[in-house]
Amino acid sequence: MTQNYTSVQIFNQTYRLSSDQENSHYIKQAAEYLDKKMREASAVAGQRPLLDLAILAAMEIAEEVLEERRKKETLLSEADRRISNFTRRLEDQAWGQSSKGDTPPPPTSRF
Repeated sequence: MTQNYTSVQIFNQTYRLSSDQENSHYIKQAAEYLDKKMREASAVAGQRPLLDLAILAAMEIAEEVLEERRKKETLLSEADRRISNFTRRLEDQAWGQSSKGDTPPPPTSRF
């Protein structure tokens, strides 16, 4: 991979960041998002030192990340619950189709 540099502007400051060619686009997107969050923090907090605004923006982004993780975990838990219910129904149906003296087939691994 070729190492190159991507220049980004965040809150009127220019930063030259090292990246590989594939990540350049994502670095620019991240910088634009951070710039937006810092401007929002500035609008709420007023004239504050750059470090204070960066920390306020970072806290906002951290809250967003944690909320999205919570949502993901909720969705995964719901998917696991539904898969378990569906698997149980299939097993119950298989039991109902087998004759009374038969033993059910051993469970198969999901992996």
